[in-house]
Amino acid sequence: MQRDYFEEISNDDETHRLTGNNGCASEKLYQLCDATVVPEYRDLVRRFMDVPTLAERLKNEEYISTEYRMCDGSWH
Repeated sequence: MQRDYFEEISNDDETHRLTGNNGCASEKLYQLCDATVVPEYRDLVRRFMDVPTLAERLKNEEYISTEYRMCDGSWH
């Protein structure tokens, strides 16, 4: 996460098609967000998934969370 990079260890086929097997973590998270989250929650989810600010946001927290609706109607 410090380098904003990911490399797949194992994954299901559906997610693999969306992300590939390595690359910029932020970019891939944003692609997943745009493909799976309803438009009205995408800005919220993008801010939540912002990898470069993650360390600072967790500085005084054990965890962070948010709620959003997926395109299939489910809530996460």
